[in-house]
Amino acid sequence: MIEKLESANHLVAFRISGSLTAEDVVAANKTVEDAIEAEGRISLFVEIDAAMKFTLQGVLKDISEGIKNWKYLDKIYRTAVVTDHKWMAAIARIEGLVFSGIDLKVFPSTERAKAMVWASEVPPPVEKPEEPTPSIHFLQTTSDNVFAYEVNGRVRERDIKNAVEQMKPFFAKQDKINVLARVKGLSGFDILAFIDDDLIRLKFRAPAKIEKYAVVGAKPWMRNLVELFNPIISTEIRTFEADEEDAAWEWVGASQALLPE
Repeated sequence: MIEKLESANHLVAFRISGSLTAEDVVAANKTVEDAIEAEGRISLFVEIDAAMKFTLQGVLKDISEGIKNWKYLDKIYRTAVVTDHKWMAAIARIEGLVFSGIDLKVFPSTERAKAMVWASEVPPPVEKPEEPTPSIHFLQTTSDNVFAYEVNGRVRERDIKNAVEQMKPFFAKQDKINVLARVKGLSGFDILAFIDDDLIRLKFRAPAKIEKYAVVGAKPWMRNLVELFNPIISTEIRTFEADEEDAAWEWVGASQALLPE
């Protein structure tokens, strides 16, 4: 069973004894979730009785609940684990390595009071992450039928949504269009960004709408992807090295327009 112990509001304390069941795990996780919702950031104190035993259902439920609550990891400041089980202490320390953002310490039962004091320290508030700068920048061109953009940074869902909105007017044109993409510094992308509904719909229309697609500064894997799919799609795609950008602009039939100072 999992018994909730008396503690400060910012500390959730449990004692685990007897058999650990799936129902125990669900109830304990609900207690943690409620505390996070109320306090914003908390710490945990977990005391494991020497006679504690797992049930298979309890272990499986603990794993599934852990995966579900991954989103709360940055809301847990410290975790004190009190146990004399060497194998349990080893598992806890491994979890401390995996979830390195949580300050986790293991204490023997003789240091229970010390563990409680350590875990009871008021956690600092979660730092608000800085708003990431856009990674897709749109380039002015000298042709109304040439859409151009530059990628520099990590492509996120918001970047893709913005790009789709910028490209929609070009897809509404009666004539076909050409596209130039300058890859300056692609440092990765979020998978969810590329399953955006509007982007998928745009991709289905792209082969019939885009005549030429130039990629300047393409990564090696991009060149291989282009060479693989070029023979089976109607859009003509060409890759250019970074120092061949002038040739890429000439190929799509435009140049970059300088913005007024």
